[in-house]
Amino acid sequence: MTSSKTSPLTLLDSSRSLCCHVRTSAMAIGLVHMMFSCTLLMDTILKVSYGKDSCGFPHPPFLSFKEHVLDTTTNFFLIFGMFVTGLSLLYGVLKQREGLLICFLVLQSADIVLSVLSLFYVQLGLPGTLNYEELLKKWTYLNGAHELSPQDVNKFMIIFSTIFILVLLIKIYTVSCVGKCYRFIKNRNQPPSDNECKPMAVLPSYHEALMLPSKGDPPAYKGP
Repeated sequence: MTSSKTSPLTLLDSSRSLCCHVRTSAMAIGLVHMMFSCTLLMDTILKVSYGKDSCGFPHPPFLSFKEHVLDTTTNFFLIFGMFVTGLSLLYGVLKQREGLLICFLVLQSADIVLSVLSLFYVQLGLPGTLNYEELLKKWTYLNGAHELSPQDVNKFMIIFSTIFILVLLIKIYTVSCVGKCYRFIKNRNQPPSDNECKPMAVLPSYHEALMLPSKGDPPAYKGP
């Protein structure tokens, strides 16, 4: 019967992530995720308070008042959910409860899918997702021009594509790292199998075996 307990070599193999332990990486990811959520919350509050973003652009004109309220409320709930998942990840790693890591894995997996879909439809994506149109406006604002030349647009597309791919790879790495941490904690918390729980029989030493009472002479040999 094969033991369901993961071997120590496999457990050690799954506990590394690049140059550090998966628990350390997962804790760092949780802290960065919480800090990013707080930054998004402050930015959203400033947008609601002043009606403009950090570059001075007003809210999207194609949204009505009700749609704007719904969009802002949804962003607040999503940011709060992102903060809670980061806190759950951090607490789950510290207390070694693998179930608390599932929320983060689900949210980040959905974020990766929505980030890819946002290339085709801008309204998709969680708060903080790179948006081509918004970044193009900010790029134009930073350059101090009302309209970019075709060369500047091509340069911006190359920069945007590079940053988008890098951010997407970082998100995929975080999911992989937290997934390894989930498997590591689960294997570590796994109870021992029945074979490991059974006590091992201790054999007597040579001198102790000589001192044991004899159970009688062996039966006489009878030839054919």
